[in-house]
Amino acid sequence: MGFTIPVLGIVLALVGCSNGQLQKVTSLQFLVTVNTTFNDCIATIKTPWIKPSTKGVKIFVGGCDEGPLEFNVLSGQNAANTSMIVDLTFHSSVIVDASPPTCKIPFTGSYLVPKADDREMSLLPNCMTGDSREGYHMTYYWFKIFDWTYG
Repeated sequence: MGFTIPVLGIVLALVGCSNGQLQKVTSLQFLVTVNTTFNDCIATIKTPWIKPSTKGVKIFVGGCDEGPLEFNVLSGQNAANTSMIVDLTFHSSVIVDASPPTCKIPFTGSYLVPKADDREMSLLPNCMTGDSREGYHMTYYWFKIFDWTYG
């Protein structure tokens, strides 16, 4: 049982590095955290499976925010050896006077490897963004890739 996670991680790393992986991502699950400073609400949820390039799935993040979460998987070859970019948009019910929160998650198709000099880093590929409600109160969003499937 103790070898299940490392072996799974090695298999995922090998699969994530193979050619053509971009076309094989069939769905993702995210951890989404919302912190709305205007009403001191903070909540984290795990989304259902969401398919890329669709209209999105409406999610409810505690009582803090709700709206469709959509994403696309783009090619992302760069110096950081990222094979994909998950470009997501959350159509927030809180951000009403600005563009919806968006961010890009560099993704290799595997979990991140911890580093001794950065012990507080997240092992889940992620991004964070924030926006203000009517130009005054901030709302912060964290999006982490929790799990994925290939087809």
